[in-house]
Amino acid sequence: MPTYRMVYGDSEQVVQETFDDVEVQREDGWVVLFRGPDAILRVQEDHVQALDLVEGPDASR
Repeated sequence: MPTYRMVYGDSEQVVQETFDDVEVQREDGWVVLFRGPDAILRVQEDHVQALDLVEGPDASR
């Protein structure tokens, strides 16, 4: 499973985190990270400043 680095937040606080072994889905204005069947993070699309694939099976493409 791939690894993603996400920068998210608003004008008061910005967080950068790296998530291993996750699947990213976008739905209805939200970015949702899943690990297996469980959603581990849900962030409004407007608050996501960067979402980058850093490694995984498709990272070289």
